[in-house]
Amino acid sequence: MYTVEANIEGYMKDIGATILFSPNPGRTIKEVRKSMEVSQDDLAQLMSLRRETISRIETGSINPTAAFIKRFSKYASIIKVFRELNARKDAGKKSIGALLNSTFMRAHFSLSKGELDSLIAIGHTSYSKTKKKVLRRI
Repeated sequence: MYTVEANIEGYMKDIGATILFSPNPGRTIKEVRKSMEVSQDDLAQLMSLRRETISRIETGSINPTAAFIKRFSKYASIIKVFRELNARKDAGKKSIGALLNSTFMRAHFSLSKGELDSLIAIGHTSYSKTKKKVLRRI
């Protein structure tokens, strides 16, 4: 059975470990961000940083802190799951609302309402961008 929380936690571990053990963590962060169709501006806003700071991390000018990697992994995982939920919805599976308990999500992952709302919006936009690219190729 698909559970949102278990998938997020699994992705958090995978993304965090991939970044930590990467010879170039900035490049890995950039690859994860771009694979989700998230702009540097959107990521910077989520992380409460300047876009230039995200760019410097991605180019290796500065190293990401452990706190940055932890937050990035959490946000990237949540966005990834929201992308999956949008795909499930398009495939005629359960609706997003049936799989998502926002009160639990906020408490379990220590998110503010604004953070969760932003992550949901970015996940939806990200999925839509990818879907359009796929449909253009067909």
